[in-house]
Amino acid sequence: MRDLLPDLIRSGYEAIPGARARHSNHHSFAVRLLGRPAAVVRGEEASRHFYDRSAVRRRGAVPAALANLLFGRGAVHGLDGDEHLARKEMFLEILDDSSTDDLAEQVGRDLTTRSIAWAGREIAVFDELVSVYGRCVQSWVGIEHPSEKVSRDLAAIVDGFGGAGTAYPRAWLARRRCERWARRLIHGVRAGRISAASGSALEAVAFGSGADLGTRVAAVELINVLRPTVAVAWPATFAVRALWDHPAWASSLSDREHGEARKAFADEVRRTFPFVPALAATAVRDATVDGVDVRRGQRLILDVPGTNTDPRHWRAADRFDPARFLEAQPSAHQFVPQGGGHAETGHRCPGEPLTVKLMAETLRVFSCIGFTVTAESAYDSTRIPTTPSDGLRVTVPPVGQRQEREAT
Repeated sequence: MRDLLPDLIRSGYEAIPGARARHSNHHSFAVRLLGRPAAVVRGEEASRHFYDRSAVRRRGAVPAALANLLFGRGAVHGLDGDEHLARKEMFLEILDDSSTDDLAEQVGRDLTTRSIAWAGREIAVFDELVSVYGRCVQSWVGIEHPSEKVSRDLAAIVDGFGGAGTAYPRAWLARRRCERWARRLIHGVRAGRISAASGSALEAVAFGSGADLGTRVAAVELINVLRPTVAVAWPATFAVRALWDHPAWASSLSDREHGEARKAFADEVRRTFPFVPALAATAVRDATVDGVDVRRGQRLILDVPGTNTDPRHWRAADRFDPARFLEAQPSAHQFVPQGGGHAETGHRCPGEPLTVKLMAETLRVFSCIGFTVTAESAYDSTRIPTTPSDGLRVTVPPVGQRQEREAT
């Protein structure tokens, strides 16, 4: 039986579908991972089991070479039980709705302002989003002087988590730079040399819910607020490409009153375009999951794209159709782009609502300004993570043409 890890590194998002094809297209099947028996599972039933705290644990499930790169050593992602819930409470407080509304609105304002400079030019959408999201989230957490270099380093960490090629060592260098920078911030705030705005994420990590964390872990968790926000540039770039492919949606997406349409479009992008390939846990008891026997100590791999397109739960699963999210909402275990279940009680990402807000604001701005895709927009499905070629190159019309378009 082939080991899945080399296939993931070599074949990216094609690895799990390829393994499924070798297992007669069964929804769930046995594999080997790092030389040991494991199981790949997908679908609502599998997700419920994957997020059952009595059935699995997270600690040690993701190979340290990847987990420590993406999340940082000692991060909330690798914790279990009450320790996990206590740490996660800090993130739920930081990422509350009203606060993230402010961040999303600032992103919308900055994108609108920046779009004036784009007029008549060709831009790489991905690069622009990394810059805007990075600057806005640094300011939002309470950093007085946001750094473009930090934004690029945060993106580089995400870009290397697939473990292939030169992106992986570049990501580790970026991780080390970011952690040094964040440690200096936390130490400076705690020593009184740097001021943290009242109610800011920086204050919460340094003095609030994160006050009992050592400087190193506090720095890791500060990065775990910043990095996922910059990472929204990946699905948001795909959202702009999807807008180009489905122009009939532009008028509703540009209308400030049509927030539900923008959310539906963003959710359909997250359902159908690749980002998170899989999630890992370790079984703490024997079980049968979606027809596959899983033994205690084996890794359980949740196929995220496979769950989001499982034909048992999704009508016309392979068709891009944002209207499906306006008609009915899927369960928390049918739609798992950022984890299954509920953020308050499990491992679903607490930043998911912010992800949708940032994508929605990006869609609103790009549907208002109009744009033309000027280069090949295909993406490499063998690379994790992936974006449209060259970061999706588009031209933005001059302001005069944009105003004529809005008038019509």
